[in-house]
Amino acid sequence: MSSALGGEDGGGPSPANGRPASTVLPPLLAATFAASGEMGRRLAEFDRSATRFGHPADWSPALRHAMSLMLGSRAQIVLFWGDEYHAFYNDAYLPTIGSKHPDALGRPAREHWVETWDILEPLLDGVRGTGEPYRGQDHPFVLDRYGFLEDVYFDISYDPVRDDDGSITGVFCFVNETTGRVLGERRLRALAELGSELADVRTDQELAEAVVRVLDGHRADVPFALLYLRDAGGRLTLAGASGVPGRQVAGEPPAIVARVAAGSVEDGRVGVEELLGGEPPDAGAEALVLPLTAINEPAGALVVGPSCRQRLTDEYRDFFDLVGAQISRAVGKQQAYEQERARVAELAALVRELVDMHGGRVIRRLRGLADAAVAVNTAPSTADVVRVAAEHALSLAEAARVTISTATGARHEAEHRIATTLQHSLLPRSLPQLPGAVMASRYLPGSADVEVGGDWYDVIGLDDDELVLVIGDVVGKGVRAAAAMGQLRNTLRAYVLEGFDPGLSLTRLNRLVGSTEGRSFATMVCLHFSPRTGRLRYANAGHPSPLLIRGDHVAFLHDRALGPPVGAIPDAAYRTVEGRLAPGNRLLLYTDGLFEDRRIGLDEALDQLRADASRPGEHVSDLVDAVLERVAGRPRHDDVAVLALEAADLNRFALRLPADPNRLTVLRRRLEDFLLAHRVGEADLFDLTVAVSEAAANAIEHPVAPAEPTIEVEVTIEDRTVVATVRDSGRWRESTGSGFRGRGLALIRALAEVSMARTEHGTEVTLRRELRD
Repeated sequence: MSSALGGEDGGGPSPANGRPASTVLPPLLAATFAASGEMGRRLAEFDRSATRFGHPADWSPALRHAMSLMLGSRAQIVLFWGDEYHAFYNDAYLPTIGSKHPDALGRPAREHWVETWDILEPLLDGVRGTGEPYRGQDHPFVLDRYGFLEDVYFDISYDPVRDDDGSITGVFCFVNETTGRVLGERRLRALAELGSELADVRTDQELAEAVVRVLDGHRADVPFALLYLRDAGGRLTLAGASGVPGRQVAGEPPAIVARVAAGSVEDGRVGVEELLGGEPPDAGAEALVLPLTAINEPAGALVVGPSCRQRLTDEYRDFFDLVGAQISRAVGKQQAYEQERARVAELAALVRELVDMHGGRVIRRLRGLADAAVAVNTAPSTADVVRVAAEHALSLAEAARVTISTATGARHEAEHRIATTLQHSLLPRSLPQLPGAVMASRYLPGSADVEVGGDWYDVIGLDDDELVLVIGDVVGKGVRAAAAMGQLRNTLRAYVLEGFDPGLSLTRLNRLVGSTEGRSFATMVCLHFSPRTGRLRYANAGHPSPLLIRGDHVAFLHDRALGPPVGAIPDAAYRTVEGRLAPGNRLLLYTDGLFEDRRIGLDEALDQLRADASRPGEHVSDLVDAVLERVAGRPRHDDVAVLALEAADLNRFALRLPADPNRLTVLRRRLEDFLLAHRVGEADLFDLTVAVSEAAANAIEHPVAPAEPTIEVEVTIEDRTVVATVRDSGRWRESTGSGFRGRGLALIRALAEVSMARTEHGTEVTLRRELRD
């Protein structure tokens, strides 16, 4: 078969009529290459001597237009061309191709997709041979793009590319990787199944059998697992094994397993070859060793083998942590059950002993009453008999109540600690920093006597400089709610990272939750914000409406985005609503524990929240402090999660602060946020923070009779140069030169270029520093 490139297999065309190939790019390709980023540059400089392709000036019109369409698209596209399917792709496809780039560019596909050629070749041949497009959803492939064979999934569309004569000369492959979502849904099902199976176990054997049964059904994510628990004598033993025969790991557990099980280290890794004497199919070279706890005490260890066909991402590790948390919860419940059984048996023995001790006294009392009755020729009253018996019955009942209450309290405390630990481990440790966005967050657990709820928040930074803010609340309390929260959080993350907008992300999450056994119910808000454009997109699943704060005007974000809680209506669809945030506008996301107050009505509570949010504050964290002040110091019947966002100028910020040294902390926080968002290195960050803070301190200390007791600070960054200007409104008080005073300016000059301007209106100090690479 010939190609529109000319020659066999799409090689470069022979010069026509002896004319040498042109060396000038056609206008279409010249414009396309110039506007198409890395891949445009690479194709403009493409070394055609290593292939059979000629100069682009001699390409067929079909190839030119196909290349222009492919390079100019933001969709992930691969163009397979000619009999051997030479591969070309655009910038959007680079994250998907991984380490195959740039060697795969322009080469036959069979050379660089050899690991999946048995799947790919029939698809390409089918489209090219029949002219019929091929569509596939969550289509599985095996790719080597990070140095190992990886199971991946894509929504794909393979479409024929026709030449002027109608022949098919290439295939467009449009792809959208769905690996994160497919794996997230699969792992969510595994966690739901594990939670259901472990709900009512009563013995170590039942627990181990349930764990093995579930994990055996999910070998794609857990190729093997070993469950170590302490026996009645306190000895660490293998209770169950999934994916490998138990006899293969008989004997003493490895030292790292024993140390994790004892609580000496938080977790660890162990070589699979060392552990098993061989590697099970699809398992990696190292296994994770995770601690198991019960009633806040070490109870064993779980060894899990990650799949060699998956990357050990944060989401994958979270999945293993949730598996361990589910098992820890079951171990804690099982041990609490055993303790209660032992205490009931102890109580029964105590009751028997009390009856034995007091039985004679009761009999003697009754005999005395009988003797007295005989003496006066009367019978003892029934009331007397009942009264005496009741005194002892009440004593025994009180003893039983205290014993049972103690046992129940211990179990409640253990579950509270497990749930608290699990919940805190799944909240983000830090918030992503992007130019044009300033954020703050806080989580307050309920009071000590309240079960932990399922409140959470999350912030995700996307590659295209967009932030995704999520806040939610799972219906229910305790470990089950906290575990469900972790499952929903990770699955929603997968949808977001896959590129779905807020409404589609919640719709898919709701559909998945509706298909699982024992589904969870949760309210949540998913919100996308682009700091560069101010564009806002959001969807709401039954959650309290976020607050939009513009100066002193506070309003609830539009209710038209509101839909039912996730899990309530299986076929519910959530719509995405758009808005815009201007620099200085703020958003407050929160859970219902922030405003629910049993002493007042809902409307009054929400009015109070709006009033608290309208209080002025220089930093967005001041907003968080203001709304939490009312609930922080009183008993809370529910958890509280708060997440605040302020839209800011991309490359500039300005503050007007009281001339009070105590307010310099606001400046330092705002400056650090700004510099970190621009990826300023640690040394520059430290020096600039010191220099600007010192300049601001001088502006507070030195002015005489200022027109206003305030200072103004403005900081900009452009072309890797930071410029900070500090202004006051008074006459400058010269330093006496004694002691440390007067050295501030010298310190500033050591850290940055400094210029000063003194006028009748005040003093302006400007600092300039070029950032290090």
